[in-house]
Amino acid sequence: MGSTNWVPSEEEREVMEAVWMQVKGACEKLKEETNAQDEHIRKMLQEMAYRYYS
Repeated sequence: MGSTNWVPSEEEREVMEAVWMQVKGACEKLKEETNAQDEHIRKMLQEMAYRYYS
């Protein structure tokens, strides 16, 4: 089974950008309020993506 490349529409790109800004803000707040470092946040995001999208 071959894989296809997904090319997002302009509307999908705008939604992804808005979601990314929310995630980025939440990560910055987490770093400010805890001792979480970039590698901790990276691992958390990877675990969330794996859990919900695999």
